[in-house]
Amino acid sequence: MHWIIATLLLIAVGLAVIVYVALPLPGARLGGGFFLAIGVMNALFYKRTGREIFTRAQSSWPFVARFWARSGENGTQLLFLGIGVILVVAGGVLLVAAKA
Repeated sequence: MHWIIATLLLIAVGLAVIVYVALPLPGARLGGGFFLAIGVMNALFYKRTGREIFTRAQSSWPFVARFWARSGENGTQLLFLGIGVILVVAGGVLLVAAKA
């Protein structure tokens, strides 16, 4: 489970940098809408996506297979739910705080 939390923190920091850089840009609202839409879809289908990725990863390279096996199917689903929430928050911030 620690791998999942570390991965989500890394994704959140990376997306925070993207949001910080994108805020003054003229198309930031469009990017916010994109992040929001992708985040909602990811949050809606996190169970199915997590199950499919976990199944496919078992026949992948040893490093990749060990990572997903260590997290388990529930951890994989939690990772995709977390990614969805992070994207929704980033999209909301861009939509609200972006210059029109």
